[in-house]
Amino acid sequence: MQTPLAWKNLTSSPSKCLLAATGVGFAVILMFMQIGFRNALLDSNVQIFRLFSADLIVISRARYNVSTEQRFSRHLLDQATAQKGIEASCAVYAERGTASVQVEGSRARPIRVIALQLARDFFADPKLFHKLTAADKQNAALVDRRSKSEYGFGDDPEALQQQHIELNKKVISVVDQFTLGTDFAHDGTILISERMLPTYFPWRSRSGSPLDVIDIGLLRAERGADLLTLRNQIQKLAPDQIQVFLTQDLINQELRFWSSSTPVGVIFGIGTIMGLVVGAIICYQIQFTDITEHMPEFATLKAMGYRPFYFWSLILCQSLYLACLGFIPGLLISWGLYSLLAEASGLVMRMTWDRILLVWLLTLAMCVLSGMLAIRNLFRADPASLF
Repeated sequence: MQTPLAWKNLTSSPSKCLLAATGVGFAVILMFMQIGFRNALLDSNVQIFRLFSADLIVISRARYNVSTEQRFSRHLLDQATAQKGIEASCAVYAERGTASVQVEGSRARPIRVIALQLARDFFADPKLFHKLTAADKQNAALVDRRSKSEYGFGDDPEALQQQHIELNKKVISVVDQFTLGTDFAHDGTILISERMLPTYFPWRSRSGSPLDVIDIGLLRAERGADLLTLRNQIQKLAPDQIQVFLTQDLINQELRFWSSSTPVGVIFGIGTIMGLVVGAIICYQIQFTDITEHMPEFATLKAMGYRPFYFWSLILCQSLYLACLGFIPGLLISWGLYSLLAEASGLVMRMTWDRILLVWLLTLAMCVLSGMLAIRNLFRADPASLF
């Protein structure tokens, strides 16, 4: 039976093994946090679309990202709904710049207000439809449970119902909660039906009803309809005023905007690379020291006729063990930090399998590269000079 020399070398000194795993684990946590913050920025900005279930989304052509407040006429959505192949539509209104909420005992703060038609088929979660319908019957609203604590909202529906809350200096009842999350532009969200919008935002339209202009139009296609054909057909209704997207296409465009058109995506990308570099340096020092300390033993093996391939496989195997020992605790700690930060900040911090795989591959590459650099000292040494 072959002796597992790589494992024995790594674990011969428990304290050194723990130090090595800690160094790699630190680099893993650093990479996970940088990737987590980057994706929190991206995911949080498209989280609003996950409230809904729509085949096509209509927005103003002047709206270069979801956070901007550029609107289009409601009658364009009505025209789109009348197109053959469209089953239903839903108007979504969003207010941020002119919305201010004040909970008794706290100061007034800006907040995002989303209003929409009570169209059952357009809610991704049927429970949210029932909650908003029940709130609408009481002329009340829902509040995002992940809104920043600075607002002073109660922790549960019963506490919310007992609070005196004003929206734009008018009393509003908040009877329940829903889950959305904050982002880098919004610290909290209130959800109401479109019927309540004119009460709190009568200035939305310069002429006519505040409901005459909308922020997002949701469209549901008939079963079997060609979505690309419908999209092109609706786009032709007012090409200078609206843009029509398949839902996933709009989400992808928003992700690309925040990732490539803003400095934040680049900053977090550099942070991830720095984590990789720090980890590689730590791994190199660990493996270089280990090879140096065991140089007489390696020299003996070289004198006995062991080929370079054996030493390559030994060091690469040791790199794999080191990657595993550091990655697993780093993953678990990062998972816990994601949960804590999501709870504290309201940001969407998701630990997805593709992100886990990315960090694992980076960790493995980091350890293997450092091992390949460290082993050069072994091949340069003359066995006869080591005794």
